[in-house]
Amino acid sequence: MRVLFTTFEGGGHVPAPLLTAAALKDLGHDVLIVSDPCNAPAAEAKALAFRAWRRAPDRGALGAPSGGLSDWKTRWPPAVIRRICVDVATGPAAAYAQDTLEFAAEFEPDVIVSNELLFGVMMAAEKLKTPLALLTANLWCFPTREDVPPFGPGYMLAKSHSDLARDAVTRKLIRKFFDAGLPDLNAARALVGLPPLLHTLDQLDVARRILIGASAAFDFDADEASGRYAYCGPLFETPNWADGTAEMPDNGRPNVLISFGTTFQDQKSVLIRTMAAVETLPINVIVTLGPALADAKLPQISNVRVLAQASHDDIVPQCAAVICHGGHGTVLRPLKHGVPLVVMPMGRDHADNAARVEWLGAGVRLSERASSARIKRALVQVLADGKYRGNARSFAKRLSDCDVSSRRAADGIASLVRTDKALAA
Repeated sequence: MRVLFTTFEGGGHVPAPLLTAAALKDLGHDVLIVSDPCNAPAAEAKALAFRAWRRAPDRGALGAPSGGLSDWKTRWPPAVIRRICVDVATGPAAAYAQDTLEFAAEFEPDVIVSNELLFGVMMAAEKLKTPLALLTANLWCFPTREDVPPFGPGYMLAKSHSDLARDAVTRKLIRKFFDAGLPDLNAARALVGLPPLLHTLDQLDVARRILIGASAAFDFDADEASGRYAYCGPLFETPNWADGTAEMPDNGRPNVLISFGTTFQDQKSVLIRTMAAVETLPINVIVTLGPALADAKLPQISNVRVLAQASHDDIVPQCAAVICHGGHGTVLRPLKHGVPLVVMPMGRDHADNAARVEWLGAGVRLSERASSARIKRALVQVLADGKYRGNARSFAKRLSDCDVSSRRAADGIASLVRTDKALAA
């Protein structure tokens, strides 16, 4: 079986296809990763064949403010979705489609596996009539399901008729917001010889299987598999650039990790407020910056150690709590080790991850605009009340490790190809 994986530099987007491709390669299948040039070292570290996009945008260095998504520049929902369309989903769709057609002609895949935001890849698969699977690195982000709340607002699971009505209205609004990208999408479709669509999200219909790189138990205990949707479990790993380790002081004080992600979201202000919040507490604090904030000038605080890079897999097990933005990997790592959280969503999937942390009773959700005093109170609450750690530890027992998740994703891709061949016979 020959599998073409397509993704782009978006922080947590990249490990999911790399882990799954490595699992398929170990089973004897041929794989090719196509992404931005900065992702080549991560692919090569796993001995995976890699090609860089040719026409599609080069997102630049890891964490660069000029690359990836610019949705952080606004908080108004229609504008956020418009930026996602312009930056990735529909604006560069023609370039992604043309590149994918070329790579497919050269590699001759049996199946294409793509990041869910690359609509240009989807139309290339449609044009070629090649089976397409979408592989997410987090929760499903489009309003095409009714068994979980619509993605974006951070809603809790519906408990009443009014909640269900809220969800239905929100799904319709989000679908409408995505139609801002319809002119670009249909122009790209015309370029590759496909008819126009009525709505932007109709492009998702070409995907035969949607593999969700998250735990069903985390997603409000959703069904493991329903229709074309299937949960694989979390798909993340320590980035190849995060090679530092950090030992916390052995002074009897609780250890706390602060991290606001690896992709740029203008997070310096919230980080400084959070550092001020912990200054007078009897705790040891490590702040990890990652590529997005590697050069940031931050205040020096006696109980805070700032690291440009370090492995959260090494740090988190030593911690009593984590304060973070709510990115999927940054949330799931503490939960995997039974560590509670204070989550301050900044956009993207953050509010939805924070809602699930609240639902699990494994942490507290705050506004990203919370004052230092409010952040301090929330952290003290999470450290002092044992129910948060108890709930986090209970959930940890339900999480699969990433080796199991990548094998599930690999099995889902292989079964799609088997089904396609059986139908063609």
